[in-house]
Amino acid sequence: MNNPQVKFRVAQINHIIGLINDFLNPGKGDWDWSRGILNRYPELDKKLKNIKNKSKRKGITRAFFKKFIINNKILLERRARLFQKEWDKINDKIMNALSEILEIKWPKKDKQIRAFVSPNPICPRYIKERTFDVYFLSSIKEMRATAVHEILHFLYFEKWKQVYPKSNEKHFDAPYLIWELSEMVPKTILSDKRLQKRLRHNPNVYKEYKNLKIKGRPLLSYINNFYSKRKDFEDFLRKSWTFVRKHEKEIQKA
Repeated sequence: MNNPQVKFRVAQINHIIGLINDFLNPGKGDWDWSRGILNRYPELDKKLKNIKNKSKRKGITRAFFKKFIINNKILLERRARLFQKEWDKINDKIMNALSEILEIKWPKKDKQIRAFVSPNPICPRYIKERTFDVYFLSSIKEMRATAVHEILHFLYFEKWKQVYPKSNEKHFDAPYLIWELSEMVPKTILSDKRLQKRLRHNPNVYKEYKNLKIKGRPLLSYINNFYSKRKDFEDFLRKSWTFVRKHEKEIQKA
């Protein structure tokens, strides 16, 4: 079977600083991830306090993380090597399990997935580039949970394109509803016993979806029900997509 290999390496400085500045200075309508970063770096939080000018905020953030990365270069490299060693033990098992669960083979183009080890505690993924970030101080358990969650997205959207071939791939990212569904389903999919046998962990999703109720019932319970009663994975996708479209207004308020 053609399984992609995950390759860990330290993220480039510009990649790290650019992303962190984006998260610290969200645009109108964007999700605000700033507290997730500033809670980890109270010194930076203090420096940015009461500074409203975005250019000044970005300059302070750039200087802070440039110094941080230089001072922690050896630690970052050491963590990347450790993550690589520990992930290699389960790579093929995870890739096989995801392929079996989603009922689709990994595309031949997917020979490598890059994992960027970063001081950024927010861990984005990029579908086209087949890359994702992982926080450098994650435990091995946390790193693996992050990795399998992000890797799921890559194969999930390959399956999605089979089922909905006319989808606009721009909608695979925030703030679109297709993206929102992709962030609701990982807890259900990754709880499948075929995956849990390879990696015992408690899959997670954004608290907005965990806390959301539709007609007095938790949103995720509907997703779980579609999965447990599915004919196949396509059936699960179709029922889940029909449901979130029907309740889009409630979801958008979350």
